[in-house]
Amino acid sequence: MTIQTIKPKSDLPCLLCLHGGGTSAYIFSIQTRRLQRALANQFRFVFVDAPFECPAGPGVLPFFEGMGPYRRWIDADGDDRGKVRPLLRKTMAEDGGNFVGVLGFSQGARLALGLLHGKQEKHPEAFNEFGFGVFICGTYPPLGLSSALFPIAPTAMFESQHWEDKHENILSIPSIHVVGDRDPFSYKSRLLVQCSEPSSTTVLEFNMGHHLPVRPADTQQLADSIIRLHHTCQPELDLEIAEFPEKGIEKVQLAEISLQA
Repeated sequence: MTIQTIKPKSDLPCLLCLHGGGTSAYIFSIQTRRLQRALANQFRFVFVDAPFECPAGPGVLPFFEGMGPYRRWIDADGDDRGKVRPLLRKTMAEDGGNFVGVLGFSQGARLALGLLHGKQEKHPEAFNEFGFGVFICGTYPPLGLSSALFPIAPTAMFESQHWEDKHENILSIPSIHVVGDRDPFSYKSRLLVQCSEPSSTTVLEFNMGHHLPVRPADTQQLADSIIRLHHTCQPELDLEIAEFPEKGIEKVQLAEISLQA
């Protein structure tokens, strides 16, 4: 199901948004409202429900009580990731937009990184549309749609031998990692950071828990970073003056932004 809670221009580039475990597309659309507003002139956010039902995730109750079913990207009873790829493809096809990036939270960030790694490794069914990824409060290890690349295994197995040691190439596709320094899962977020090439990723650490940025300054910093990352991935664009939304942010000459990856 595609859900859009903010009504930006229909011709804007799209971000595919992957919710965390134990939530839903609708809940994630509410959780991202601040970021959607900050990027309303730049992107459309397209949300999709994960295929597997599960109990509510950490921090979901009591605020989202009665707003189930809650969903997850991993089948708790086995490896059934074959349902995920056609679900994502169906959502993107029905929307018909120009998808340029993928944004994931918590378990959704694991999947988002796995999708980009599939593109990097030239998987025959890779999501080549995505030029960058945004991973917010990501957990670990990455989750791909190919069991050959990302076998299901206990997290402890991956922590005993880091993911980058198991795979010859860590992610070099441009990305942003957001870490909450009060997040009880922040150690997993930092492990996920290690799955990205340092020269191609930006790490933003905020004074927050396991949730989207709340402080206006944090939200704007993340929004500005996403805008810059998008234009870094598209150096062929005619970069003129773009106006950042909200709070009277000054006009910024995007032509002055470094386009070095």
